[in-house]
Amino acid sequence: MPDADVIDADLSSVVMSRSGVGSFNAIALGKKLAGKKVNVAAGIDGNGEGLRGTASVQDMEAMFQLAWLRMTAPRVDTSAYLAFKAQMRAMLANSKNDPEAVFSDTVEATMAQHHPRVHLLSAELLDSVDLRRAYDIYRDRFADASGFTFFLVGSFKPDSVRPLVEQYLASLPSLNRSERVKDHGIRPPAGVIQKTVRKGVEPKAATSLIFSGSCTYSFESRYALDALTELLNIRLREVLRGEKGGTYGASAGGSCSNIPYEHYNLSVEFGSSPERVDELVAAVFKVFDEIKAGIVSDSNLTKIKEIQLRGHETGLKQNASWLNAMTDADEDHRDQRDFLRYPELVKGLTREMIRDAAKLYLRPEQYARFTLLPEAAPKPPAVKPD
Repeated sequence: MPDADVIDADLSSVVMSRSGVGSFNAIALGKKLAGKKVNVAAGIDGNGEGLRGTASVQDMEAMFQLAWLRMTAPRVDTSAYLAFKAQMRAMLANSKNDPEAVFSDTVEATMAQHHPRVHLLSAELLDSVDLRRAYDIYRDRFADASGFTFFLVGSFKPDSVRPLVEQYLASLPSLNRSERVKDHGIRPPAGVIQKTVRKGVEPKAATSLIFSGSCTYSFESRYALDALTELLNIRLREVLRGEKGGTYGASAGGSCSNIPYEHYNLSVEFGSSPERVDELVAAVFKVFDEIKAGIVSDSNLTKIKEIQLRGHETGLKQNASWLNAMTDADEDHRDQRDFLRYPELVKGLTREMIRDAAKLYLRPEQYARFTLLPEAAPKPPAVKPD
């Protein structure tokens, strides 16, 4: 889609979700579903579109019906959108005075280099939405079921849902279009970037360090990055909170993706008092250097494996974990049973794998540092001597 359509596309699923489906507006749909545990939401983003739904076992047919309607019979309710817009205006008015919101917007705009397809939500953007265009985009994106793969996870037998699949999924329209994700060139800035945002009056600061760049995408490289971020979470708590006493919490997170191109993102965030920001940033980079030198204690290596195996054991009992594992494997064209082999990956983790991941992802020549500080206090007026 051209840049001019991005806003309408971004908000199209929001508009449709508040408008109801088919002959039911949102209020009538709520009454129709009263007493049922069912929900189906549609979504469109820069790389694709899809549905996500949940239901109790006895309400599964209602979930299939709602999915069919979301794809084939969207509707536009102008009054519902106006109500949503009024609600968002109030929220946006408050966010202008929220230091964390201003800080987050600065990070997002900077990391996308103010690309025309990446917009910060504003009252002006809400006013610019063309409801008819949003509707047309939504209809186009969900007009071709041949490009969809449906995943079902839950406590049911396949034969029990087969009639529902045949009635509500097999009947969806197919145009047999051939589509691939398009890379629009949204990239993080090159080199070392430092930005300071001054907002608010409370004597507190927030720091975000974001490392990004290209990566070689694979299931194994993603796992190594996960292990690295797990170690960072452990070490940052030990150093910043335990040894330095400089923060109540520090967190690290990362991802490696091949959509729309092979790239990674690794971030470290922590809060502190304003006067200790530089000291704690230096301590964070010292942790980075230790890991890149291969300094990973036996106890922390064991702890990482325990955390990952415990998380996997919990995930085996959760529908959402199975659903995410299945869709992820399908997207990568991997074996669906990789989820069950995850413990083998964990048991093979070594400190050398974490060291090599740190060297690859924590590159000192390619990162952005963002700092949120309180606004400078105004200088008192000069007092002339008598």
